[in-house]
Amino acid sequence: MNTICLRKFSVTSEYSDIQANPPLDSWSSLLTISSLDSSRLTELRTTARSRLVEAAEAFVLRLNSIAEDTELPPNRNSLLTGDAAVQPIVMTGHQPVIFHSGLTFKYEATETFAAENDAIAVAVIIDTDQGDAGQFSHPQVIESDGAPGEADENSSLASRAYPVLAIDTMAESHKLFGHGRLRDADSLQSLSDATQQQLLVASQPDAAKSSIAAFEYFKQLAAAKATALEANTIMRWHHGIGGRMLELPLSAIASFPECLMLTADILKQPIRFASAYNSALQDFREENGIRNIANPFPDLKLDGDSCELPFWVIDHNRSARHVLEVQIDGSVTRLVANGRTVDTFAGNISGETLEPMLLQNLQLVPRGALITTFLRLLFSDLFVHGTGGGRYDRFTDDFIRSWWSAEPPPFTVASASRYLFVKERRNLQRLEKIKLQLRELQYNPQRHFGTGVFSEELEALLVELMKDKQAAVDCMKSFHAEGQSGKDAGLEIQQTTNRIKQAVTEEFEPQLRLLNELSPEQIDAINCRTYPWFFFGK
Repeated sequence: MNTICLRKFSVTSEYSDIQANPPLDSWSSLLTISSLDSSRLTELRTTARSRLVEAAEAFVLRLNSIAEDTELPPNRNSLLTGDAAVQPIVMTGHQPVIFHSGLTFKYEATETFAAENDAIAVAVIIDTDQGDAGQFSHPQVIESDGAPGEADENSSLASRAYPVLAIDTMAESHKLFGHGRLRDADSLQSLSDATQQQLLVASQPDAAKSSIAAFEYFKQLAAAKATALEANTIMRWHHGIGGRMLELPLSAIASFPECLMLTADILKQPIRFASAYNSALQDFREENGIRNIANPFPDLKLDGDSCELPFWVIDHNRSARHVLEVQIDGSVTRLVANGRTVDTFAGNISGETLEPMLLQNLQLVPRGALITTFLRLLFSDLFVHGTGGGRYDRFTDDFIRSWWSAEPPPFTVASASRYLFVKERRNLQRLEKIKLQLRELQYNPQRHFGTGVFSEELEALLVELMKDKQAAVDCMKSFHAEGQSGKDAGLEIQQTTNRIKQAVTEEFEPQLRLLNELSPEQIDAINCRTYPWFFFGK
């Protein structure tokens, strides 16, 4: 391996709940150009890495052309590209959805780290998953029969003060992410108006203003017939999220000759591969105390001479995908999806023999753990995950070592949160903490003096009352030591304790009443970390 000289790395931003494993400033110690200690994999990596950079540069240029054609500002940022033979590649990726704070932080961290360490940065767009590429969360104020946001006199304070969490979408189809379309411009305008109104009623004027600008650009892209994938990628570049990174859809990567060769290697011995995969999963669950057999992934189905493999058969003509099953009949190998044979091979399987499927718009694409397995084996020197990927890729590490007999390139984890209702959330957390420790505050307030939990007036009163209580305790001890009755002192202790409890209760009960009135949906709206990037401006 060749060690790269690196500089220190840091990210400064308006995030909270930052999670980085290992810490951001130690990532540089992980970055090397790996050979995987395997001559064949090294050979595949050499050509695959160059191919990746070239294809990703072309993809970025194509999306910039779409932006220019729709009169949107193109991505003028200098790309973090270069020569993959001498520069390390840092990778990350996600589905082409409307990003929230956790994803924006992951991309920001990846981009910043690559820029500061002269690395090539590549984000993989997972376009082969199914879902709603236009979905986003937003606050929605409960409406009465009057104007939006109004509530009748009998409604609780919480109902009048806080919205609930709602979900809407900019997309008109929920297919494979690579095939999803935006709603038409008129529908997007109506959605923009409704979203803006709700944000204004929820006292979020900055978010309302920012969302108007974003919707205008989405409308232009919809009018130009851009896909949801293209629109989401262009829009986040415009917002400064990953604008310097190279990007490429997973479906494009899966058609690389090197990926086809790796796929063919698995198809040559599918039963053995599925058995090894399941065995590695079982070992991983046992080592990590995981009882749910669906975690981190379900076992592959094995039945005699047939098995399931961790690939999707993607039918681009029908915008559909199905799990790949392989049936072995002597020297004949059948690829089956949804009960239908999609291809048959007699004799040896190679990368070249898989290419005719591509001409039929059929494609084998890795799924689950095999996605990052392929990306790390063929391209990456450091892969940046979110918290979910960071959990499952520990299994990927083990399986790469056991099946390919190679030491996997490292991965890191980066995620963070950004909240729309910052003050409300801080108050909610304060009240929830008070609710949990109310009895403690009532009976042992002295343990919390100076923490700010009590108002100045209450704390001053409690200090005096605790002095009185301690004096009564000392008096009772003295009486007992002299063999006298401490009944009167005990009564004074109880009365002072009751006064302390009453004073604490009177301060916090009205506040806790607000907390108790909040519905789960309102609490979700306050705590939501998945509000879209365009609520937060630039």
